[in-house]
Amino acid sequence: MRRTLTELARNPDLISGIYNYCDRWCERCPLSSRCLLYASELEDDDGSPESRDIQNEAFWKKLSSIFRETQGMLKEWADEAGVDLNEIKDEDDLNLRRKRRQADKHALATAGKKYANAASDWFREFDQIEEVSDLAATETEVDEADRLVDAREIIHWYQYQIAVKTIRALSSRFEESEFDEVDDYPRDSDGSAKVALLGIDRSIAAWRLVQMSISERSESIVPLILQLERLRQRTERQFPNARSFVRPGFDEILGPPN
Repeated sequence: MRRTLTELARNPDLISGIYNYCDRWCERCPLSSRCLLYASELEDDDGSPESRDIQNEAFWKKLSSIFRETQGMLKEWADEAGVDLNEIKDEDDLNLRRKRRQADKHALATAGKKYANAASDWFREFDQIEEVSDLAATETEVDEADRLVDAREIIHWYQYQIAVKTIRALSSRFEESEFDEVDDYPRDSDGSAKVALLGIDRSIAAWRLVQMSISERSESIVPLILQLERLRQRTERQFPNARSFVRPGFDEILGPPN
């Protein structure tokens, strides 16, 4: 029998809010067993790959089910937060869209999207020249091929997420600027920027692995690494407190689950 989100949330081993500042790579996350979002996904699809495939009908059925369940919880959440859901104004929506446009056009967001396109171009050209399987001949080359597969997976995972998390950080900062009291609390903008920075760090390391695997294309990778390094430095200047942001679970010293 399927459990509801409310029932799942009663698990004392779950880390509150851990999913707010993660990279959504659940399969490689050491804390997925302590995440409500991951638990709800498992409960809903029982690990079925079809329900994680956006092209599959099971995915949309699962999404619809989660939406209906969330709708049932909204009033309870709103009452606890003292929010009147009936007081949503048109100007609020317009203001939100304006902030999103500002974030999307920001130089950091543009740089993130430019990197994503450059990475796609590099792999498109590489795939036209030789297949990854062609690298596996000697034992050394087998190791290089495996390393390339892992590095490529990392690069692709963060390729677009870097820009997405940067845009969220910028949007949050625009909103935070309207409230002086936010200075007393951890900023969502810093948390989102930290996720973007971690994606940049891991992408730089992954590109270096690609260099080590296919030395004959090493020079063509240098501009991509430099692009990421410039983006890293610019993001750190824009969000100087991002690195010190403590993400629930990931940046805390945790004991074992009860």
